Amino acid sequence: MTRDNEMLALLESREAEANAEAEWVAEWCEENLPLLQAGQLETDPATLLGELNADLHCQYNQAIYLLMVSGDKVPLTRLIQQVLDAGLNTLAKQAWNDHVAQLHDAMSEEQWEQYQLNHQRTAA
Repeated sequence: MTRDNEMLALLESREAEANAEAEWVAEWCEENLPLLQAGQLETDPATLLGELNADLHCQYNQAIYLLMVSGDKVPLTRLIQQVLDAGLNTLAKQAWNDHVAQLHDAMSEEQWEQYQLNHQRTAA
C-alpha cells in the first residue's frame, strides 16, 4: 500500500468513526432528553442553567428581562433549549467514551481490531 493510499484509508477510517460517534450521540440524546428534563440523569436543567459561561449568562439575563418587561417567552425558551442541548450533548459524548472503553476492555486485541473493521464498513 502506498503512503497516499495509507493516508486515504486512515482518513476514511477516522471519518467512519466520527460518523458512527455522531449517530450514536444523536440517538443517545434523543433517548435521554426526557430523563434530563425529569432530572433523572447525573444533572438536571437547573444545574445546567447554573453553570452558564459569561456569554450565555448575559444572554440569560437579557432573556429574563424580555420576559419580565414584554412577556416575550421566546428568547428564554430558546436559550434554555440551547443550554439543555449542549449539556445533553456533553453527557452523550462522555457516555460514548465510556461505551467504547467498555467494548475495548471486554474484547481481546484481535476482537477489537475486528470490531473496528466491521464498524468502519458499516459506517461507510
